[in-house]
Amino acid sequence: MTPAADRTLQEILLRGGPQVWPDLYRRLGASLYAVARALTHSTADAEDLVQQTFLELYRARQSFERAESPRAYAFAVLRNSATRLRKRARTFEPLSAAEEPQVAAEAVDAGEFDPRLERALASLPAEQREVLALKLDGELTFAQIASVLEIPLDTAASRYRRALEKLRERLEEQR
Repeated sequence: MTPAADRTLQEILLRGGPQVWPDLYRRLGASLYAVARALTHSTADAEDLVQQTFLELYRARQSFERAESPRAYAFAVLRNSATRLRKRARTFEPLSAAEEPQVAAEAVDAGEFDPRLERALASLPAEQREVLALKLDGELTFAQIASVLEIPLDTAASRYRRALEKLRERLEEQR
């Protein structure tokens, strides 16, 4: 995420009032959902997490407005919500048979579904999937990812690198 994009988010926030939230949702919603989906493996839980994230962002709007990186702040809120959900459920429910075709159809329509890639991603350790989702879907920098996950910058970068290496290996195995 570029500093200019973060400035745009800050400008939107500074406009204030309820009218800014649809604009923020248009700019952040899809990325937040993609990361939530990667974290939960559940359409319903991902939708709930995005809704909870926006509710919490609204409640903490003064902090959100002052954040150095509003985008990273939003992903930190998403991750905290996911952590709370995980603690309540102890584990995320796998996709039901009814959900899988719907998700696959949506992804195929978008030209993004590859079952081999989905299997390879699912086989990664959770911390690597999380960094990968924040980097690719969330478009965060490694510094922002480190801040969101409360880990050192080098750890964020190495988890990303290891995730890419494992994905490459697993995809080659599936050929």
